[in-house]
Amino acid sequence: MGQQLIIREAVEEDETMMRCIYNACMEREPWASDYRLYTEKAMHSFFEEKKEKGYPVLAAVMGGRLVGFISAKQFTEWKTEGNVWEYGVYVDGACRRMGVATALLESLCTRAVEEGVESLMACIDVKNVPSLWFHENRGFISVGSFTKWRKEGEPRTVALYELELT
Repeated sequence: MGQQLIIREAVEEDETMMRCIYNACMEREPWASDYRLYTEKAMHSFFEEKKEKGYPVLAAVMGGRLVGFISAKQFTEWKTEGNVWEYGVYVDGACRRMGVATALLESLCTRAVEEGVESLMACIDVKNVPSLWFHENRGFISVGSFTKWRKEGEPRTVALYELELT
């Protein structure tokens, strides 16, 4: 990797870079979630909501520059019996395949276990093969799919992947 990668809590000053990374990812990849680019105000609201509800937002910093982030929230696609989080991870395109997403996920798993989370869930557009591969190679198991999701009016099939933590 060359430069040291540091994972830390995201701070408000990270919002601009987080928005740039997120928007670039949304434009480049097939995503399962609602397709929308974040404005400065929307990113601030996203960040504040996570803080208020106590959900993690972790930042990856390399060479003094934010190169990725990961966030989680309660999984709500269907009723679960335990504490289950859904998460999203976003990495600067120039820093892909450098271990950034893996380091962020490992840090999130540690945090989740500390907070009593039983499983992590990832909702992934089936066309996003790199993400499917990433999750499968880190112990996530396919547990189903949704066929009625839409992105820009187009139907999407979304794979649901789970990583049991307990």
